[in-house]
Amino acid sequence: MGEEARQEITVRRPDFAFPDDLDPVLIEGCPEESYTNVGLSLLLPYLEPYLIRSMQAAKPLVSDPELLRDLAAFNAQEGQHYRQHIRFNQHIRLQGFSRLAELEAELASDYRRLTDTRSLRFNLAYAEGFEAFTMAMARFTFEHHLLDRMSPPARDLFRWHLVEELEHRCVAFDVYQHVARGYFYRLFVGLYAQWHLNRFVLRVARAMETADPVAFREKWGGVGRKWARVRPIVWLALRSLLPKILKTYLPWYTPHAIPMPEAARAIAAEYTRPSPTA
Repeated sequence: MGEEARQEITVRRPDFAFPDDLDPVLIEGCPEESYTNVGLSLLLPYLEPYLIRSMQAAKPLVSDPELLRDLAAFNAQEGQHYRQHIRFNQHIRLQGFSRLAELEAELASDYRRLTDTRSLRFNLAYAEGFEAFTMAMARFTFEHHLLDRMSPPARDLFRWHLVEELEHRCVAFDVYQHVARGYFYRLFVGLYAQWHLNRFVLRVARAMETADPVAFREKWGGVGRKWARVRPIVWLALRSLLPKILKTYLPWYTPHAIPMPEAARAIAAEYTRPSPTA
């Protein structure tokens, strides 16, 4: 597949409304999958400022004017993302789940430590590992219309966010290639990044499931019913998401060769369109 034309990166400032009684079961009848999405949302207010810090640290070493413009747009989009997820997460916290604060504090410490103690090359490779993963996840999500299953407040937030992840899918890769380079280093640090962030997401999901284990079991049943709920999405991910992720590990991988899905283009245009009252 040939490389696409340069992708326009648009900074949008949506104003989502989240109810105080926001149900943490974002996908009706699927608490486990819902809680992994909550875990992803809780991750972002710590991860995305780390990405911004890493890009800003690389900025003095970037000599390409177009890449500098992309870097600035990347940081602006990521800044909007984590601010919106902070608002969403505040409503999730209103529903209880006492262990979340402990997990978030640990994550905040992790990202501050990476910024303070690891090399710029490491932090740029981590950023690229995350961006490669989210690009694959976004393509998988739009391909199978998975956001259609979410409750409206969460669906709107995640579809906007994933569209913009696809728009800026090349920036972390390009900055890494421009400043640091090295296939094996990118691969191994990227694998660590993906383990690190997915570990947090799964720990959040587990903490939410076990916050009140008796009530959870009474409402949702035991292991057998859990497997019946998660089996379809697990098999779908193995068939469709995993191959997309594995392709990002290849030596010749470049996000420039991966087109923006048409469904994502349509959503991007919808969020870019001025409101009637503007």
